[in-house]
Amino acid sequence: MPRKDVALLVRAFVWLLALGKASALLDDGWPPDPATYPPGRVVAIDLGNTNSCVAGYESGETTQTMFHHCIPSWVAFADDGAVLVGEDAVHHDAVNPGAAVFGFKRLLGKRFTRVFEQEFAQSVKENLPYKVVEENVQLHIEVKTAKDGAVRNVGVEQLTAVVLAKLKETAEEHLGHRVEAAILTLPLQFSDYASRSAAVFAGRLAGLKAVRVGLSEPIAAAIAYGLSRNLRDEGNVVVLHVGGGTAEANVMTFVDGVYEALSSQYDPFFGGQDFDRRIVDHFVQLIRDKHGKDIANDGIALSKLRIACELAKKTLSHQEHAQVSIERLVDGVDLSEPLTRAEFEEVNHDLFLKVVEMVDRVVSQAEVETIDEVLLIGGSTMIPKVWELIRDYFGGTKAVLHSRLKPDEVVTIGAAEYSKRHDALCT
Repeated sequence: MPRKDVALLVRAFVWLLALGKASALLDDGWPPDPATYPPGRVVAIDLGNTNSCVAGYESGETTQTMFHHCIPSWVAFADDGAVLVGEDAVHHDAVNPGAAVFGFKRLLGKRFTRVFEQEFAQSVKENLPYKVVEENVQLHIEVKTAKDGAVRNVGVEQLTAVVLAKLKETAEEHLGHRVEAAILTLPLQFSDYASRSAAVFAGRLAGLKAVRVGLSEPIAAAIAYGLSRNLRDEGNVVVLHVGGGTAEANVMTFVDGVYEALSSQYDPFFGGQDFDRRIVDHFVQLIRDKHGKDIANDGIALSKLRIACELAKKTLSHQEHAQVSIERLVDGVDLSEPLTRAEFEEVNHDLFLKVVEMVDRVVSQAEVETIDEVLLIGGSTMIPKVWELIRDYFGGTKAVLHSRLKPDEVVTIGAAEYSKRHDALCT
């Protein structure tokens, strides 16, 4: 299907859903099992709050090669009605912050009216930069266009479907044929029926005929590293996931070929964006002191600064120095300032300790004598200081800290292996 037609379809689709008229899309007995589809028609998707990835294998080849592609988990709504996804949505945030949203995965299956989710609802209000409301037993995010200031509430499942549809389209462009099913990984904390059902519903809206959501992210990571081949029976694995917006630590044990969770810690509002925010605050103060400009309440300027600071953070993962440069940031002021890794680590010192504390709690709760393997997943574990602290934490043990695979690709790779072999047992 031509890209233009896909865009028009997605646009009409999203607004139809936003009006709450999508219930007819659900059929009794759905979804079917992805295992019933031939190789090449099934892909693996790692849905994230900040970035989402798709991976899979081409069919019919003697030696199969995996493809892997990631996009920002951003959706934006342009004044002309276009629905923007990925990098295009991120750039639109610098033009109209009110019309671009991200970080909505954590909201899947949630309800503010449930008594046991009142604390979560309060955290949403305190931590997310957009308004979230509940309509028709589903959470919606408020978006506002710049042209007429019109406000629309778009469902979380529908926003998720737009990201999944883009990943599906990307996979189809690579494979040269239609993708019909997906293995969709979720955090271990998303094991409840509501969260999984919301993810499955989003997959159906994205055009997938079958979606499996039973594979958790930590187990997918273990599959990617092939731990089952060498891990002793009753061997224990720590999986630390620090993404852009959430963090999770798990201890699993391997018994009779099955990974079982022993303990888990999950923070839906802690991740790489917290590190970014510290850098942003640093430069907001610098701009105030050096240029006499206060951009603390300037949404467009802050969006530009956030993008530049995130880029600097990534640069500091493999260099000692980075440059934060933005032309015409505000009132003709050009920003060009250095940032060192030491400065970055200093302003985020307490956040790094928070990561270690999460690992310490989950290991203590597991009450095991030995940790055999340690896996780091999620883009924020590529920060050198995070890796160093975790290495030092397990330094006096026999635990093996794995770093062969890129942390932000591990989960998708493992899910793709799972979709190909179907030999991973998990509970």
